Amino acid sequence: MATPAVPPDLPQTELPPRGDPNTLYVIDVSSFVFRAYHALPPLSSSRGEPTHAVRGFTSMLLKLLEERDPQWVAAALEGEGSFRKELYPEYKANRDAPPEDLGQQVLRVHEVLDAFGIPRLRHPRYEADDVIATLVRLARERGLSVVIVSADKDLLQLVGPDVCMLDTMRDRIFGVAETWAKFGVAPEQVRDLLALMGDSSDNVPGVPSVGQKTAAKLLAAHGSMAGVYEALDSLKGRVKTKLDEHRDQAELSRDLVTLKDDADVGLADAQVGEGDPAALRALFTELEFTRLLAQLDPQAAPSEGTVEVLTSLEELRALAAEARDHGQLAIVSYLTDPDPLRGELVGVGLSFAEGRGAYLPLAHRTLGAPEMVPMDDALGVLRPLLENSLLPKLSPDLKREDLIWRRRGIELRGYGFDVALASYLLDPGRHGHGMVEVARAELDAELPLLERLVHPKRGVRLQPDEVDVPSLGDLAAKHADFVVRLTNLLRPRMEHGDFVRLFRELELPLAAVLADMERVGVRVDTEKLGAMSAAASEELAALEARCHTLAGHAFNVGSPRQLETILFDELGLPVVKRTKTGRSTDAQVLEELAAQHALPEAILAHRTLSKLQGTYLDALPAAVLPETGRVHTRYNQAVAATGRLSSSDPNLQNIPIRTNYGRRIREAFVPAPGLLLLAADYSQIELRVLAHLSGDPELVDAYRTGEDVHRRTASALFDVAPGDVDYTQRNQAKTVNFAVIYGQTQFALARNLKIERSEAKRYIDAFFARYAGVQRFMETVVEEAKRTGYVTTLLGRRRGLNDIRSRNRNLRAGAERIARNTPIQGTAADIIKIAMVRVQDRLRREGMATRMILTVHDELLFEVPEGERAEAEVLIKETMEGALTLDVPLEVDVGFGTNWGAAH
Repeated sequence: MATPAVPPDLPQTELPPRGDPNTLYVIDVSSFVFRAYHALPPLSSSRGEPTHAVRGFTSMLLKLLEERDPQWVAAALEGEGSFRKELYPEYKANRDAPPEDLGQQVLRVHEVLDAFGIPRLRHPRYEADDVIATLVRLARERGLSVVIVSADKDLLQLVGPDVCMLDTMRDRIFGVAETWAKFGVAPEQVRDLLALMGDSSDNVPGVPSVGQKTAAKLLAAHGSMAGVYEALDSLKGRVKTKLDEHRDQAELSRDLVTLKDDADVGLADAQVGEGDPAALRALFTELEFTRLLAQLDPQAAPSEGTVEVLTSLEELRALAAEARDHGQLAIVSYLTDPDPLRGELVGVGLSFAEGRGAYLPLAHRTLGAPEMVPMDDALGVLRPLLENSLLPKLSPDLKREDLIWRRRGIELRGYGFDVALASYLLDPGRHGHGMVEVARAELDAELPLLERLVHPKRGVRLQPDEVDVPSLGDLAAKHADFVVRLTNLLRPRMEHGDFVRLFRELELPLAAVLADMERVGVRVDTEKLGAMSAAASEELAALEARCHTLAGHAFNVGSPRQLETILFDELGLPVVKRTKTGRSTDAQVLEELAAQHALPEAILAHRTLSKLQGTYLDALPAAVLPETGRVHTRYNQAVAATGRLSSSDPNLQNIPIRTNYGRRIREAFVPAPGLLLLAADYSQIELRVLAHLSGDPELVDAYRTGEDVHRRTASALFDVAPGDVDYTQRNQAKTVNFAVIYGQTQFALARNLKIERSEAKRYIDAFFARYAGVQRFMETVVEEAKRTGYVTTLLGRRRGLNDIRSRNRNLRAGAERIARNTPIQGTAADIIKIAMVRVQDRLRREGMATRMILTVHDELLFEVPEGERAEAEVLIKETMEGALTLDVPLEVDVGFGTNWGAAH
């Protein structure tokens, strides 16, 4: 039997005309909600309500209504039971129970349908497919065409010249021709095809060994399943045997896949109602579907607003008065340099109400620039506004504005709203939290880019003060306007639940603390760093010569391509990992190959030292600000998804502590003359957080009694008494402890400890045997993340996990590791942030001269006058240890020294 082909005279199916009064659209609700739930990354509102399935379904519905403008439409829903279960109790028995958060979203979908005025039709013992089949029959009797909005293959048995299926998620149409192309049979044969081949998703048994192609051939030759069995004696081989043995099963399957068309629904029920636009807008607002709201109601989309360029003192004073009347001021400043401690002020974007944006030019250097308000006069008007703590300031980045204005002698008071921090708390995994990204994500608005003004064409690079006033004014005014719009949108989300504490009591105050730290900076011994760089250059030259000797000839040590050839072609070392462009020579590969040849280890040493020289030994002296003689790193609050701070320009977070050069680099961080450095470091903070979160009695007891946790773990790993644990065993146990926190696999642990994978697995198994509560906690965290789509810290900081339900095993495993780690690392990050805010507040209230100058992970560094040494030690240690009450004590190690290395 040949495979049946699509009849050549069948045309490609087209949808009926838009708005056709003689076409009925029937939506298979359950199908689309389920697909949206699994296709979209987990999303939830700021109140924690899951919303991604609702959002996906609603987007589909809006698209359907906009593109097709249906005059007849109905939503088919599942009944409370199914007669098919009575026929065959195993029907759909292989399906997992629906996720808890899906049922909640289905109810919201019903609200969406009601608000749109789309009738919901169901029959108590019928499935949605049967309701759809009934509506198709009724529509045909009335002479209407039907478009089934679904992707369910079972519904293709309803297709005909007057009925088609529309898959809106893939923009595919299935009519007679497309059904032939998909199954190799006519629509009226689809039922028998499904009966013969069975359906694993619904647990319809079918006939074993009869797949789609075989079933299609049988039906092509004999017309129907009844015809196949009438001709059974003429068949041969295994197919005949299986058909004969499983005839009852085939007939049962046909009963299961046959769609009933006598549901208790009427065609009149499918007429579109008027809907309730107000209820729909309220629902979208509650679910925080901002972009969909704009799509629903063009009036809800952001309007252009007005742009005003302030060229006189009177205009600036008038705007200041309006800002006071409105009780808020949005401010966005533009500098000649992105660094607020280096750039000169060019102009300021200002706003106080939606749709009202203004630009105050101050120092443009362009021909034809208008008269500008003199800088001193402008500052005289702005000072009382910016220093008024009762007038909330709104900004894309309040810390940056604070640094800009403090440099000009104005203290920014009244931190009101920071768009980036709010965006970061709502969705830390968002691509970016700048104005452009947040406006696009939240309001579907495209704001102008500064980069396009300062780099208008290839080879041309302007400073902001070289951009003409109208162009920069339009950009600045719009950005300031949208600061107000986004504040009005996001502020309500920050005013309930955990966001109140995280935003108002932690992140906003922390921004002011970080501004102080950035402004103060940290002093470095440039001569010491220069001497270290010279020594490093000599060592690098020696390492390069050694690499050449080990390779047998000279080559470019920094060239991955040349190294690849030497390692794998010349030396014949095994290929560990491949990339898109060739064989990998990354650090992981070199570490694995180091056991087989000395060259990989030499290359690693060269790379490590070269990176240290470029990143710190040479970069730190170059980063010293001439006006202060200090390095002023930039702290990033809205980057790390765990909640941790990072630093840049230069990055001071990753100075290695275990290498000789890393320790010597820390020795180059010194206090101002006459002062000492105080280093305060949380002891094992993440393990202590893990003890609290897991409630594991072994861990809790160890920290409450002051026992060495690494020694206790080593006792379990090596089956020795705690007192007999040696230095090496303790270090390996320490690595295992932190490997568990960071969700390392046995492969990664084996690589780090340079042991066999089987031994690494034994270590991990021994850890969880000793600390069973930790394993239960981590299993619970992962299960909860799969249910909700996110994880939280102890303070409620939330991190979404888009891949936690992924069918890709590697992506899902990565998300599970993040789920296990984030509550621990994120809570530790929250603790040190709390400590920073409280320590700074206490130092200010006590009137002390001690200054916090640096934060690196779990450590804070201070400059302390000798006379405050004792008082500062008590204040800092006491405040840090009391930052958050856990079931185990927080401990802080404090040290003093004439450099960071000595203090640490």
